[in-house]
Amino acid sequence: MDPDDRQALRDRLAGMAPEDIILMRRTVMNAKGINYFSMVPEADQVGKIQCRVFAGNQWGNWQDQEPSWIVYDLLRCLKEVPLAVTYLMCKDEWVSTQTTLKKQELLESQIPGTDVECRFVFDWRYEPDKVPESLWKEESISFDDMIDVLVSLPAPPPGFVAPELAPLLCPLGAGPGWGCPSDPATETDPPEGGG
Repeated sequence: MDPDDRQALRDRLAGMAPEDIILMRRTVMNAKGINYFSMVPEADQVGKIQCRVFAGNQWGNWQDQEPSWIVYDLLRCLKEVPLAVTYLMCKDEWVSTQTTLKKQELLESQIPGTDVECRFVFDWRYEPDKVPESLWKEESISFDDMIDVLVSLPAPPPGFVAPELAPLLCPLGAGPGWGCPSDPATETDPPEGGG
């Protein structure tokens, strides 16, 4: 791989509009999230909602609510909205939906004049500081991360923001789905970092 090819691509990525760079970072975070969470059991609890009720001038204890947020739900979110969503964006969407449902359920079962509040609690294994930064911190994503993820994709993602980058990805090993010629020589190259 020619370092000049990679540098040309870095320069093009750096010259993109700020909102397109954000989208590219989220694309990388989405791919890394799918890779990371595909390696853990789908039934693992990532987090849960806890709610408490205000009645008789005092708040009750926090109570765990069902269902909890599990890896299966997270992966479905990451894959359903291709590329645009990240680990924490999926969490926020799930929390918003579940909090609304739980508050409604709890208020319907209480006497008028009571109040309900809910919070999200991560399972300690999946708190942001326990998983790779690349899953939740946009600033941690480099232009090289973007290049590596783009080259690994079989073709440009739907709505790809920078189709003009495709020819620059070919020398780096992008496949025919990018409009690149098949190069049998690259199929026998050792994996990056190997050797």
